[in-house]
Amino acid sequence: MASRLIAITGGIGSGKSVVSRILKVMGYAVYDTDTQARRLMNQSADVKARLVTCFGPEIYHNGLLNAHRLSQIVFGNNEALSCLNGIVHPAVRCDLRQWAGRCQARYAFVETALLYESRLCDIVDSIWKVTAPLTIRVQRVMARNGLTEAEVLARIEAQAAEDRVNEKTHIIVNDGIEALLPQVMRLLK
Repeated sequence: MASRLIAITGGIGSGKSVVSRILKVMGYAVYDTDTQARRLMNQSADVKARLVTCFGPEIYHNGLLNAHRLSQIVFGNNEALSCLNGIVHPAVRCDLRQWAGRCQARYAFVETALLYESRLCDIVDSIWKVTAPLTIRVQRVMARNGLTEAEVLARIEAQAAEDRVNEKTHIIVNDGIEALLPQVMRLLK
């Protein structure tokens, strides 16, 4: 197992994916929870069966998750979202532990927007929190995802509970003033 598992987290539009890409280019292993959650929802028989039990067979089409249909069901429905998270978060934690167990590097990284909600905070050694001013985050997400300002602000508000800092947290500022690479290099040392 990697000697240290480090979380890369931050709100939508903060730049956590950019930090992850920098680390990948440098040769580090990075586990992307969003990608792996989608993989598990499409490939894990147990996860698929539990999702069908909770949401019905219409969330799958030809064996693949209909993410649009699932999002329609859970959006604005706290009970449905809680059911989804109760299935996916533990599956991702288990998969991450297995992945980290196979890593032989000194450091391995996990990219996640929901570090605390998913309880991944319990299994990481350190946290790199990527931050950016709200206006920059909103502009980035509007340009990247084609969302309106109101839609972006709603997503940022939905992640507000994740905005924590503790003794394991190191901050990376992604405001366009200080370059990311030197900050990443300092943390690696």
